Amino acid sequence: MKKLLFLAIALSLPFAQVTRAEPDQQKKKPKHHVAAQNANQANGQQGAPSATRPGQPQVHHAVAQHPSRVATPAQPQTGHSQSKVNGATVQSKAATMPVTKPVTQPVTKVTKVTPAVRNSFAVAKSRVIVVRHDRGWWVNRYPNTRFVLFGGGYYYWNSGYWYPAYGYNPIYSTYAYNEPIYGYNNLAPGQVLQNVQVALRGQGYYRGSIDGLVGPQTRDALARYQQDHGLVVTSAVDEPTLVTLGLA
Repeated sequence: MKKLLFLAIALSLPFAQVTRAEPDQQKKKPKHHVAAQNANQANGQQGAPSATRPGQPQVHHAVAQHPSRVATPAQPQTGHSQSKVNGATVQSKAATMPVTKPVTQPVTKVTKVTPAVRNSFAVAKSRVIVVRHDRGWWVNRYPNTRFVLFGGGYYYWNSGYWYPAYGYNPIYSTYAYNEPIYGYNNLAPGQVLQNVQVALRGQGYYRGSIDGLVGPQTRDALARYQQDHGLVVTSAVDEPTLVTLGLA
């Protein structure tokens, strides 16, 4: 009987130790499980998961790179200039203005004939008929022109100038001025000369009397005026001189 009792006690001792160990392991298991979860959460905050559940796809978390190491695509240049004022980025639009090339217009040369380069008096002087002819000859040669008495002789009108008509009237055959006189506005040669004398006096070139005759003082005044204004010095009442004086 004692042997049976002792055997029963001996067999019950290991079973009791086993039953005590299981609750201890169960108590330790939650602590270990909680520690593992905390570790996994910490690792998840750093961007690396500790484990994935079976059947779930793996999620790869992108790790943020440093801005200096990230290659950015080249942006097209727009001509804007940027600057920071008190921490704010300011875009300047001054550089966005398009640069246009100046349009060059073709230069056209205009050749202007000025009174300084005109010499119609030489042509007019070459047309003077120095041979004397009677009135009939002059009328037949210039049937549609005017003949006027000026300075002791008769003059006729032709191509803008008054010319001496030598021999037109034997009574009036004295010619104080035997060169062509440029005319305008259908004025007689004496009136043209008076206007020229007045214009030259107004500009300080002539100080003689306004007589409508071509004397030494009138010739001298004409020569000085022509020289000062770049005209051909003819000492005569020619077309360039009257144009420059503003008469013709």
